[in-house]
Amino acid sequence: MIDAAKLVAPSRSWLPRTSEMAPLNTHILNSGSSRAGNDEGNFSLRDMLHLLRDHIWTLLAFVAVATTLATSYAFLSAPTYSADVVVRVDPPAPPDQNALGISRQDGTAQQQPGTQATAAEISLMQSRSVLEPVIRQFQFDVDVQPHAVPILGRFAEQFAYPGHPAKPWFGLSSFAWGGERLEIPSFNVPAYLEEKPLELIALEKGQYELRAPNGDILLRGETGKPVTMPDGLSITVKELIAWPGTQFTVTHRNALDAIDELRRQLKIAEVTKDTGIVQISFASKDRELTANVANAVAQQYIASAVSSRQLNDTKTLEFIQGELPRLKRDLTSAEQALSDYQSSTETMRPTTEAQSYLQGSIELQQRTSALQLQRTQAASLFTPNSQQVKTIDAQLAQLADAKRAFDSRFVSMPTSERRNAELTRDAKVAETIYLGMVSKAEELSVRRASATGGAHIVDDAMKPYRPIKPNRPLVIFAGGGLGFFIGAFFIVLRRYATTGVTDPLFVERRLDVPVLGEVLFSRQQAQLENETAVQTSQESVSGRNDDVPGLPDPHSLAPDSLDAQSSSAAFTRGLARDTAARILASRLPHEPSVEALREVRTQVCRDRLNKKNNIVMLTGPSPSTGKSFVAANLSILLTEVGLRILLIDADMRRGNLASFFKQSNRGGLSEVLQGKLRSADAVRSVGVRGLSFISCGAYPANPSELLMMHDFKQVVDQLSQQFDLVLVDTPPFLVVTDAAIMTPHAGATVLVLRSGMQSEDEISETVKKLRRAGGRLLGSVFNAIPKRASNWRSYEQAAQYTRTLSETDQV
Repeated sequence: MIDAAKLVAPSRSWLPRTSEMAPLNTHILNSGSSRAGNDEGNFSLRDMLHLLRDHIWTLLAFVAVATTLATSYAFLSAPTYSADVVVRVDPPAPPDQNALGISRQDGTAQQQPGTQATAAEISLMQSRSVLEPVIRQFQFDVDVQPHAVPILGRFAEQFAYPGHPAKPWFGLSSFAWGGERLEIPSFNVPAYLEEKPLELIALEKGQYELRAPNGDILLRGETGKPVTMPDGLSITVKELIAWPGTQFTVTHRNALDAIDELRRQLKIAEVTKDTGIVQISFASKDRELTANVANAVAQQYIASAVSSRQLNDTKTLEFIQGELPRLKRDLTSAEQALSDYQSSTETMRPTTEAQSYLQGSIELQQRTSALQLQRTQAASLFTPNSQQVKTIDAQLAQLADAKRAFDSRFVSMPTSERRNAELTRDAKVAETIYLGMVSKAEELSVRRASATGGAHIVDDAMKPYRPIKPNRPLVIFAGGGLGFFIGAFFIVLRRYATTGVTDPLFVERRLDVPVLGEVLFSRQQAQLENETAVQTSQESVSGRNDDVPGLPDPHSLAPDSLDAQSSSAAFTRGLARDTAARILASRLPHEPSVEALREVRTQVCRDRLNKKNNIVMLTGPSPSTGKSFVAANLSILLTEVGLRILLIDADMRRGNLASFFKQSNRGGLSEVLQGKLRSADAVRSVGVRGLSFISCGAYPANPSELLMMHDFKQVVDQLSQQFDLVLVDTPPFLVVTDAAIMTPHAGATVLVLRSGMQSEDEISETVKKLRRAGGRLLGSVFNAIPKRASNWRSYEQAAQYTRTLSETDQV
């Protein structure tokens, strides 16, 4: 039983009137949670800006790293140069003439769009027949790379000159450090070594050796002398300038891969639509090479076009020359037949009807003759069943039908006039075809002798002066921007995916748990804890912290020795110790964190009129939420308004509340529940007027069973009658069941949360289990809130106000 004579109940006149109390959720500081509309389920742009401002140093770190990497790339990467050559593609042959130069009058001519013709020529410029000679000319199928140290080698290369190898750094003579030159004009490998990286090592006096990927020596040679091996491996090194021991990687690439790579480096496009002006651009890290390759591609295309046109002209000329004698005979025969008929009939001038028939039949005959010539040429190139021959046959059939229909209109015409018109028509058509073929033959003879192929170079490529990339300002700016977006994404991701709830307003709105106070993280408290840890360690070494003064060894305690223990504990309570200075509320009473706890004190005092008893339990979802910090400081603040407070450390597993008062855990709640110590003897004085303390005691093996088997409710009820308020610091709610056992015996429960430590599910589960256990949740304390840059004005105002209070107190 508690000795009532030792505990004097104070007056209850300290309680403030209800009208003078602050609203339930009044905040001392305008922290990030007080922003209107800031709900984690409704993240606005303003919230994003506040979040980024709160983590400005993290964001700046990402920007700095990305900018540094981008700057390194901009200055260390090899510059890329580009050169371009302009080619004019001549328009195709007039669409109203066939391949033989005879005017089309069959109605089958179709205009070929200029865009399609230019696109076809651009495809030819990228064909293997054009690019393969360029590959051989510049040895693009041979890849030579010096063996360099990553990044550092590129940095060293910036200070070297071509043809003047830099001395090896750090004695690494096998690596290239800039200035080396290796020129291989001829390199052939057997099939099994194609696309395999071979190692060429420079030796003394211009000698070298070539090694296989497995390290075997394939050959040894000397600069300027070709070397050929029996298996088909051959190499000629024209120039080798490097320190002995320097290694190069030499790879003979497949021709198709080399052509594909060249296509990727080429950019061929029409400058302006439908103009036939084509620009050929080539990009490379070798400034000398860019113009040479671009010109080579253009020249090879021109040569290919000339060769193709000359071949076509030769074949067409041969065909025409073979047909001219026959056409000459046909013309002579037609003219003689017309002359003989007119002489025999004495007909010189045709009638009007005969002229109409003559005009129409000439047109049809010319079209028919032109198609017959085309079929003759097509038959020499294609099979009779080819699509080209079938198309011409179909057109001839259509003309035959048209001729029969035309002849049927002149059935009534006299036979003599009709015959005269037909002979005149044959003579005129034969003359037209023959003269056209003669003219075409002359044109082909002249064109075949020329060096043009339907295209010519307008502007040759010139050696570039400035690189096209990297664009250093753009790269650096883009790197910083990318770092900003990656940093922002990381901050938001960490905010929602990897950290717990950081917004007190979220707890109120989403979980319906009132926030009694928002306690900022205090560096001063961290310093106090470090001081306490150092002193505790020193006292442990000296043996001063083994026992509470005047308390026997807990291992020697027995139920029959309670009187001796009681007298020792009474002596202990009489000792006033300087421990309050270790608590933030006593050391720095105007610290912003302490001001927030005063708000919690106001809410607790207000609620005291509404709960069933004066027992307040403090718990949290998980360890390290700061329950002991809140309990110790809140108890100090409650005594400042004239209350007698009993603080109980009910965490019999890992309780450390005694360390705040420089006390030992022994002789506390666990001994009381085990019957080894009376509850009155467990109550200690901690050197603070109006504050008493019961430690957790020696850690028992079965704290949950101890709470259920013994009447914990009777102990706290008896103690609560002698004090104005009893604060019980319990273990984490979700970790063990101890708190759930003690919850029904408290008039109110305060949930202590730590910013960023608990998730929404953990808080929700704690609230659900607490209410299921019969507890009454008064509200929550949001602890260890980091200072946010977005609220610096509120912090500054609060700090200025508290400094004024501190100066007033000192005066």
